[in-house]
Amino acid sequence: MALTQTAEYALRAVVWLAQHPGEPQPKTQIADATQVPSSYLPKVFQPLVRGGLITGQRGLGGGYTRVKDPEEISMLDVVNEVDPIQRIEACPLDLASHGTRLCPLHTALNQIIVHEERKLGQTKISEIMRGKDRPTPLSEV
Repeated sequence: MALTQTAEYALRAVVWLAQHPGEPQPKTQIADATQVPSSYLPKVFQPLVRGGLITGQRGLGGGYTRVKDPEEISMLDVVNEVDPIQRIEACPLDLASHGTRLCPLHTALNQIIVHEERKLGQTKISEIMRGKDRPTPLSEV
């Protein structure tokens, strides 16, 4: 299973905001730091604001900040706000003989999706920020 580009952009942005608590971050600064196109950030931020993960303030001194503690936000929370993971619940080929029973191929694929979804749900943003013996996310230093 691969995440969509929008989901990856959202994860980058949330990690960046988590690294700068209480400091409103302008869209251009976030775009530069996360290498997300500035024109695309509103599409990424809109569902994150609606979902209560971040907040946005216009005007002088405005910008985006995170709302929830990084200990409370899982990678799955972020992904599900912008581009929810789709499980396989019925035959994707619409074969009448399969109905809602999945064949072995689609059963295996769905189990992989469930496993990856579970892992994303168990991984908190705070864990991403403190990778032991690894570079700091989104930073050259």
